[in-house]
Amino acid sequence: MSENRMTARKFVGKEIRRARESKQLTRAELAKTFPVSESLVASWEIGRLIPKPEYLPHLTDILGLPDVILRILDDLVSREVAPEWLGKWTEAEADSSALLAFAPLVVPGLLQTEDYARAVLRLGKPAPLDLEGQVSARLARQKVLTREDPPLYHAVLDEAVICRPVGGPKVMSDQLMRLVELSQCDHVIVQVIPFGVGEHAGFAGGPIVLASIDGTDVAYVDNALRGDVVEKTEDVAAIRRLWQMLSAKALHEQASIELITKAAKAWET
Repeated sequence: MSENRMTARKFVGKEIRRARESKQLTRAELAKTFPVSESLVASWEIGRLIPKPEYLPHLTDILGLPDVILRILDDLVSREVAPEWLGKWTEAEADSSALLAFAPLVVPGLLQTEDYARAVLRLGKPAPLDLEGQVSARLARQKVLTREDPPLYHAVLDEAVICRPVGGPKVMSDQLMRLVELSQCDHVIVQVIPFGVGEHAGFAGGPIVLASIDGTDVAYVDNALRGDVVEKTEDVAAIRRLWQMLSAKALHEQASIELITKAAKAWET
């Protein structure tokens, strides 16, 4: 499939840009009328994000968008996964002000040590062509947490994450102590859902991540075959509610770190 094909969201973005320019408005000027950031308007115009439903009346009033554009937004764009985002979740991470993650089985990628990442990326791939390249790419993504103005990163882990052996005892011990170290940062929160909770809302699901970008939420849902970016408002809202339910089941931050530290020491013996 060609990445240059005219998708519904690209068509709508082009029409938003055309309408703005016909009104002789700059992106910055249009952004101020909401107000939203100029970068969010730019994301609308390139089809990377779609305007939230609550923005549409104002956008229509300001730009005079025809009804057909609103129908496309409702009937097509809200149901379409942006092709240009597939495989580019790192862009969402880099632009985000907050990241909310849930991991049922393995440590989330942004928190992994190099050896743990290598063990995870090797799974199911007896002879990956570029394992070290994949490891390097994953470690590069982690720079988002060490930049000057990092996003809030709040991870909820099932206790299975800290108990399941990945890469051997030394790798597990180092990885868990890495979680403890990261949790000392003001912008990183790690919680654990203990086995004692029993079944919970994420029991049968896979990893999820929510990213907040200029007031717009998008989600990433992973499964055994692929990861999908979710942008439809009601679907993202449902994923956020799921994450909130999981966070509510977890131990508070200090108790979680104590549990992780205990598990790390157990892996040392």
